[in-house]
Amino acid sequence: MAIAALKIGGFRRSKSSNPVAPESSNGSGHEGDDSVPPSPRVTVSSQPASILKTHTPSLSSGSTSTSFSKKRLSIGDIRNLSINRSETTDSRWSADEDTSTSSNSSGEMCPLPESTKKAPFPFFSLTLSGTATLSFIALPASVRPAVISAVQRAWRHGIRTMDSVDYAPELMDFHRRKGCDGGVWEITLKGDAWNPPSADKVASKRIILYILAELARQGYKLTASYRMSAKDSGKDTLIFSACEPDPDPVFFAVAFYSSDRVWIIDAEADVGQALEEGIKATWVDGVKAARVRQRHCREIKLAGSPWVAHSKTSLISARVIHLTVMKYVTHKSMGYELAGTVNMSDLDSGELPISFYVKTGHGQWGTQDTLPTPVPVSEAARKSMSVGV
Repeated sequence: MAIAALKIGGFRRSKSSNPVAPESSNGSGHEGDDSVPPSPRVTVSSQPASILKTHTPSLSSGSTSTSFSKKRLSIGDIRNLSINRSETTDSRWSADEDTSTSSNSSGEMCPLPESTKKAPFPFFSLTLSGTATLSFIALPASVRPAVISAVQRAWRHGIRTMDSVDYAPELMDFHRRKGCDGGVWEITLKGDAWNPPSADKVASKRIILYILAELARQGYKLTASYRMSAKDSGKDTLIFSACEPDPDPVFFAVAFYSSDRVWIIDAEADVGQALEEGIKATWVDGVKAARVRQRHCREIKLAGSPWVAHSKTSLISARVIHLTVMKYVTHKSMGYELAGTVNMSDLDSGELPISFYVKTGHGQWGTQDTLPTPVPVSEAARKSMSVGV
């Protein structure tokens, strides 16, 4: 019974539009007995066809198939059963329906709010997919040239293809009627941007860095990022929302790389120097080396392996480095704020996210106009203060 209920969970009960009187139970064969009022027959009907995958035929109320009840399902089979609890009358987004212009019935439920030329659609998404693809949903077509410019400046190998993707034409047409002119648009880069060779690893991070800056000029900011896939290679989906345009945005990134590296990418000279000194003073095991990996990219190699450590002391100390970065970057004298973090799934960096910071002109803490002088936390840290100088 539990498995049967699980199977029916993917369908919706509805009353038949043609009620049928029940058969007489007195055995006389007479129909139309006034003493027994007719009752509507309850059937199990399928939901509207999915726009993302081939629709599976529904179970009719009159079918007597026994294969489902007799087959012993594995745990994997049960997990793969499609259970949709959201398609109910009460859960539909009636506020976004426009019955005067909609050509179809209530089956066209647009997940996007109303949009006009004066009040354009306020947010869009960007997904890092495959090994070199940027997939946008609802990105205004007018913003595409800025994105292309950012990608071309960051990635020397160039762009392989740019295409609009009609993965579900009926949904895309409905979005356009709602004011979403962007649809689904993808850029595929040459090479492996999300699993790059050593020479391109910094450039890979700069793709997102440059896109953030260009979108800030267009009046969009990173609001959230999260994984939309359970695959081991799953990368983040980024959500951007409308904001006041910034004519001269300043961004930089901090990447925790490999098992023991910190990269400071495109930071202003004084900001990069302050972060380097703060990390040297904070890491209890000391710093082995500090160098310029590429132009405008500092690399700090820590003693030990803090990103893959197992001891409690090392784990806590590694987290302190994250706080140290935030402490220095968001100080009043620096004037930066955290713009967001993104998981790009570079195989060498594993699931470690990259942090992006934007200059706002005001810090989140501190009353002094200069950063306090860093104080080494250990003898190893004290010796590290002269490394790379």
